[in-house]
Amino acid sequence: MWKSRLLYGAWLIAAAALYFFENNTGTRAVLAASVLLPAALICCAAVSARGLRASLSAPERCAAGQSTSISLNVRRLLPGAALCGALCAHERLSGEDLLRPVCLSAPSASFALPAAHCGVTEWTLRDASVQDLFGLCRFSALPCEAAHTLVLPQLFPMQVSFSAGEAVSAQGEQWSSSRPGFDPSETFSLRAYVPGDPIRQIHWKLSSKTDTLMLRELGLPVTEETLLLLDTAAPAGAVDAAALDAAVTALLSLSCALAAQGTAHSVGWRASPSGDLRLCEVRRNSDFSALQEQLLATASAAGGEDVCTAFCSAGGGQSYAHTVVCAPSLSAGLERLCRGNRVTLLLPGAASVPEKSGARITVFSAESMARELHILEI
Repeated sequence: MWKSRLLYGAWLIAAAALYFFENNTGTRAVLAASVLLPAALICCAAVSARGLRASLSAPERCAAGQSTSISLNVRRLLPGAALCGALCAHERLSGEDLLRPVCLSAPSASFALPAAHCGVTEWTLRDASVQDLFGLCRFSALPCEAAHTLVLPQLFPMQVSFSAGEAVSAQGEQWSSSRPGFDPSETFSLRAYVPGDPIRQIHWKLSSKTDTLMLRELGLPVTEETLLLLDTAAPAGAVDAAALDAAVTALLSLSCALAAQGTAHSVGWRASPSGDLRLCEVRRNSDFSALQEQLLATASAAGGEDVCTAFCSAGGGQSYAHTVVCAPSLSAGLERLCRGNRVTLLLPGAASVPEKSGARITVFSAESMARELHILEI
């Protein structure tokens, strides 16, 4: 704006000098126009800023990678004034912002912006202000409401199989064969009584036969056989948007394939900004549709606790026969999750692969994931 004012000042000095050196009707008209016209435009901008109403409209849904048309509509913008600002596309899942400067003097305009990654994209008009057409003065305008677009990932078909020796059913196991728990109807193992153990778990009949107090370790109930976890955390809060997009696409494609073949499963992720662990059960295709919207609407949890650590801390009463973690980078709590659980880690190709993690690691690339993950064993 200072450049416009500098040019206007130079023009005004030249018009005044022309008037003093050659006082006639033409020079007086030039000087009067040089003063009155900018003043009138500044008044129009000031009045427009007080009563201006701007609104954004965007499609409710679109596919990732497509161009999205955003409409900016303005009411009560007087002639000679222009609405200026920056159209911002904020991706909730990755936390990325894409800015595009806009300057609008007409009642409406459309802008094409790419929806690069899946998730909910929030469209806002930042630093909105009204200025005269000469750019001499600027007045703050009322902010307009944000518009939202659900950007859907491009899912791909998967053939999912389970490792040999692991039973799979749509209903889920009744108790765990690898971890003790608290189900009184199932016995996990028998061992000698140790002071401090619950007395109600003493196996009195066996103890009378062996003359030694024997304790029944109870089975751990299993709510679902398969668990899918999405990790949105990243070291130092730096999220790789492309890798996170690939991890989300892989997880939702896997969940869709399991739902299609009738395999009940749970999907977990950290809800932001609360940071709480959220688990969603999927038993049929309608459940998957609800899951997809909930997961894509979540915000980035970069810099916080990873989902593996959150699950181990909050889900102590549950055990899963198969666990799949989809993450843009290595999760800090992966090794802890692998204790007593069978874990498969799906990593984008750009992520570093650890030498020892306790999990079966499947590396894939975002560009050819549909081919590399077409057949998956967990």
